[in-house]
Amino acid sequence: MQKLSHQLDRPKGREIAVLDRARDVLDKTFRALASRSATAGTGAATLAEPEQVKGHRLLTSYLLLVLLPTCIYLVYMVAFESRAYLSETRMTVLAADKQQSSIASTATSVLKRLVSSTSVDTSRDSHIVLNYVKSRAIIEDLGGRAYIEKFYSKPEIDHFSRLPPGEKMEKVLDYWRSRVTASVDTISGILTVKVAAYDPQDAKTIAGDIDRCGEKLINDVSLRSRRDALEKSTGEVERARAALAQVREKLLTYRNANQIIDPEARAKSLGESIAKLTTEKIDAETSLAVLTHSGTTDSPTIRILRSKIDTYDRQIADLKSSLTAPQGAGTVSSQIADYEGLKLDEQFAERVYLISQEANLRARQELYKQQLYLVTIVPPVLPEEATYPKIFASLSLLFASLTLFWAIGALVWASVEDQMD
Repeated sequence: MQKLSHQLDRPKGREIAVLDRARDVLDKTFRALASRSATAGTGAATLAEPEQVKGHRLLTSYLLLVLLPTCIYLVYMVAFESRAYLSETRMTVLAADKQQSSIASTATSVLKRLVSSTSVDTSRDSHIVLNYVKSRAIIEDLGGRAYIEKFYSKPEIDHFSRLPPGEKMEKVLDYWRSRVTASVDTISGILTVKVAAYDPQDAKTIAGDIDRCGEKLINDVSLRSRRDALEKSTGEVERARAALAQVREKLLTYRNANQIIDPEARAKSLGESIAKLTTEKIDAETSLAVLTHSGTTDSPTIRILRSKIDTYDRQIADLKSSLTAPQGAGTVSSQIADYEGLKLDEQFAERVYLISQEANLRARQELYKQQLYLVTIVPPVLPEEATYPKIFASLSLLFASLTLFWAIGALVWASVEDQMD
């Protein structure tokens, strides 16, 4: 008995090829047997009766091994085998930027992808749905064993086509694969799913449920990738925040240790003080020169001016030494070097933190956008006529196969008898 799963995708010329091969083998068998009968007939007349017996036995074996099983199978298909109805649905996966608002634009985009180089990615996504349709996961998502038994364990289905209730999931999966077939066009990325059931409405219902489960799968895959991106970006934000906090803690420690907020501002203040003192010193030297040229050499004013100039020199030297020194320890220049290093680290950490925040914001926005769509190009329809069993095709294939095996067995048996004689 032929399985329904074998009937779903059988090539149309297969029966004709098997029939031709069986006819050739059968002709060779009869010619070989006729040749043996003719050879035996040239001998003694007493051998005629055994040859007739062999011919009768050969005919009997043909009737029992070929014609009888064929007739039994014919009676089973006509009178007992349940009629199977086929519902077909076709779908494809589109990216968000290719999703259109109307059926016509969707069809146009699909036609464009037939000649585009982006069909590889679509075909990959369609293969995801294909493997899902053939897996146990879709059975669990549909409702498990109870869902399959609701459609395929009905008492009105014949014994050989019905799924026995309470079967193990491995058997249920095999039965599911024999009733549901799926294939992907690698060029267009269109997934075709065919569902065979023993009631027209059941076939349409199962095909529609497969569409919904496939769409949910695509949405889950897209959502998972977007959630992963959001989790990674959130982790990067946390790491950048921690790095920035650590750099700022070092900067605070440095300021407390040196009792200074900004060494650059202090250097600028010291420079302004040095410039001011230098200006006052120049003014004092100018006044001293004027008094000296006037002939006064030891007046109190000259002594005061000279004392001011010496004071200015010491103050300027002290300020310069606080800015720079040969050893460099504790000077403003060394503080600026350390401070600029910490400040550079802080700026870098701030930049990284801002970039990670922007990436996190984009990932959060993408989380609420659907990236992939499972578009149903051909929705399932209610079949009006039973597709299976195909009585003539199945009967021809069975008859040809049995005849072929019978002819091979007859030839082998004839060769054995020749060796024994």
